[in-house]
Amino acid sequence: MRVLKVVSILFIMLALVAGSVFARGHGDVTRINVSHPQTDQHPWHHGAIAFANYINANSDGRFDVSVFPNSGLSQGNAALMVEQVQAGTLHIAIESLTVLAAFNDRPSILQLPFTFSDRDHVSRFVQLRDPVWEGFMGEFERSNFIILGSSPRPMRQLNNNVRMIRTPADMEGLRMRVPMNPFFVSIFETLGASPVAAPPHEIYMGIQLGTFAGEDNSIPNQYDFRIFEVAQNFSVVNYIADLSFIFINSDFYRNLNDADRRLFHAAGQEFVRVEQHEIEAHYALAMAEGHRLGVDFWVMPPENKQLFVDRLAPFFEQFSRSYTPAEWTAFHEAVRRSAP
Repeated sequence: MRVLKVVSILFIMLALVAGSVFARGHGDVTRINVSHPQTDQHPWHHGAIAFANYINANSDGRFDVSVFPNSGLSQGNAALMVEQVQAGTLHIAIESLTVLAAFNDRPSILQLPFTFSDRDHVSRFVQLRDPVWEGFMGEFERSNFIILGSSPRPMRQLNNNVRMIRTPADMEGLRMRVPMNPFFVSIFETLGASPVAAPPHEIYMGIQLGTFAGEDNSIPNQYDFRIFEVAQNFSVVNYIADLSFIFINSDFYRNLNDADRRLFHAAGQEFVRVEQHEIEAHYALAMAEGHRLGVDFWVMPPENKQLFVDRLAPFFEQFSRSYTPAEWTAFHEAVRRSAP
């Protein structure tokens, strides 16, 4: 009887979890959960709230969407959050291309160093909906994801507590934290640095303890993780682009009717609109805090950027082999067409 009771309790707990995620509720209302790994003050959260409000206001009561920041349905584990969407135990999540490249590396071509001049350039490129790029994005379906919206993130920059990075020679021997993505490890090795792949929550302590001298990340992200307190040689390079994705479990998506699919895609664009607006305020706040803390911001001129491009030639050549010549040419032509 004791075993039966324990099993029964476990069954009830599992049923409650399942009911809170994918089952239909009273009155045939489908409860939908959206999660992301940032705080409730982050642009992703504001965009997610706009996404939820759009669907709740335009679905005639068929859907009830809730938003959970800080990977709140995944015990604060962002990697688990993504896997939950893949498995179908979470409907929708928000993450970056840098992270989702582990599930589909084809769109990583967008992150080739020095390909885009700024975030507006990335936005124009995405809006082109170039067939080759759309094909790369479509391959997320193999991982059971459908992308509902793509929002350009602030460009990645370089910061460390040893010296200002002005030329590739300044990278020599620097232990730099990079994302847990082989793409970034290879870039920094080619530049002569000593990359250390580590998760975001280890950056501050890692720099403080000397595990690494600095990192590459956007200005707002370095503000969020308080990196300005421990590294203040900041090279504004705009050297790598990134995207925020709001994505949905493809099994759930395929069970929607055509009208509801259009609704979710429209809500995805509402996420992009609001998130892009909030990025501006977040960026201004980050810059103000950096100046208050005495961060030395140095804007890299074009001639210095070209030195990095030249040094990265072997990386570009190796990376190009992952694409057909037609794909490579079409992508760069779309980049050119969307340039300022």
